[in-house]
Amino acid sequence: MNQSQVMVVNTTKQRESGHKAQMSNIAAGKTVADVVRTCLGPRAMLKMLLDPMGGITLTNDGFAILRECEVAHPAAKSMIELSRTQDDEVGDGTTSVIILAGEMLAISAPFLERKIHPVIILRGFQKALEDAQVILRSIAKRVDTNDREQMLSLIKSAIGTKFVSRWNDLMCNLALTAVQTVVRRSDDSEFVSVDISAIKPAGVAAVDAESTKPVAGGDAAAATTASATDAAPATTSVSAAVAATSAVVASADAAASAAPDVDVREVDIKRFVRIEKVPGGEIEESRVLDGVMVNKDVVHPKMRRHIENPRIILLDCPLEYKKVKNNITALRRMRKTDNNRIARATGAKIVTSVDELKEQDVGTGCGLFSIEKIGDEYFTFLTKCKEPKACTILLRGPGKDTLNEIDRNLQDAMCVARNVLFNPYLCPGGGATEMALSVQLAQRAKSDIPGVEQWPYAGVAEALEVIPRTLIQNGGGNAMRTLTELRAKHANGLTTWGVDGEKGVPVDMNEYGIWEPLAVKLQTIKTAIDSASLLLRVDDIVS
Repeated sequence: MNQSQVMVVNTTKQRESGHKAQMSNIAAGKTVADVVRTCLGPRAMLKMLLDPMGGITLTNDGFAILRECEVAHPAAKSMIELSRTQDDEVGDGTTSVIILAGEMLAISAPFLERKIHPVIILRGFQKALEDAQVILRSIAKRVDTNDREQMLSLIKSAIGTKFVSRWNDLMCNLALTAVQTVVRRSDDSEFVSVDISAIKPAGVAAVDAESTKPVAGGDAAAATTASATDAAPATTSVSAAVAATSAVVASADAAASAAPDVDVREVDIKRFVRIEKVPGGEIEESRVLDGVMVNKDVVHPKMRRHIENPRIILLDCPLEYKKVKNNITALRRMRKTDNNRIARATGAKIVTSVDELKEQDVGTGCGLFSIEKIGDEYFTFLTKCKEPKACTILLRGPGKDTLNEIDRNLQDAMCVARNVLFNPYLCPGGGATEMALSVQLAQRAKSDIPGVEQWPYAGVAEALEVIPRTLIQNGGGNAMRTLTELRAKHANGLTTWGVDGEKGVPVDMNEYGIWEPLAVKLQTIKTAIDSASLLLRVDDIVS
């Protein structure tokens, strides 16, 4: 008997299933990888992207490029998520992770053609990943995070591939200084309050911080209601009572120099390092401030614009000034984040109402309060802080696009410094690490891996060569010849040989001096293999 056809899935939907779906995923992954392939290494090209609003992004940061791309294919979208994970986790290696993942997918195509089941391919991949992590740890070397020279050369290799590599020394110094400023080690004593009644205050700087939350329609006026008579007694009493807070620095420093393994408790770059981009001036004028800078001017023209050793109060509540007389300078409508930064830099505590002010809430860690005009805007500087645990990087430069790119590169540089503080091990850069993994995994595939799984296992080894190969191609070298030379070196156990990305020739990283954090390498390889595994598991795409 003749059965009529039954429609289960809506026919208007596009559907790819089985082998076709896998191939389409692989093609998508390769396409995304090809977009950022020329962005790897010191000879990296820049990409110029126009967004719908007509703005321009000029960058060679893998993640920044893919973030701006609008992609339709689901597999390509998941690849882009990849570089986001990489950016959030370690902040560097966003380009390599995409290239690697694309290559992992490309390798699995012939296995699928030969009807090897995806699960077997994935098993090979997982084994290779486990072994790769072991090999990585064996070729890593320890770094002394207190040695500024070593740290600088490390950061240099991270931004040597970026747009700012022309101002390499300057940028490395900025990044390292900023990160070392905001490090909090577990042996840093919290601020201890010491009573010094002899000091007379040189003036009070009250910083009024209204939270930036929008006030509902009619309450704009009601938000600042406390009258000046309420505020004045509070502030005068503050200037009468005198105490100072000082950090016990000596013991912490002694401990840090004695034990290099100080466990670093937190390095919060996102919250406590602010990059202020001020167009104009020269890039060489950029600097890290020993304190905080805010894009604000005083509330009333008669207030002082220069106070040495100010006493700082941070208020998160409504205030109203009639004529704030008591030599008090106020700034208003500060961002929450800026307030936190000032609190962290000067030792002041944020107070939610004027009546609750206590002496220990006053910040005395700041040496100078001044307002300067840069370009055509006024900026407030709270500098010469004793132990600032927050800082601002002031960037100057020709134009907005340039500054944005420098900002992105600095973020990468700071992330690299942060990773090494947490995990003080380095691997050779310039594709040497990938080459070492490739050669050692290929040897293991022949000897230790039985059955069909050794094909995908060896495939991972082959895929890892894509990083040195791309470096050679971008540097204009001969890929076949150079890779063969490198393989020979690594087969003889010289694990530090990689590619000189400028010329595309083999070079020993011990002499060339490019080292990368182990954390970045581990994360790159993990993310790449996991993502390839994820996409190979898909056998049906309904769109």
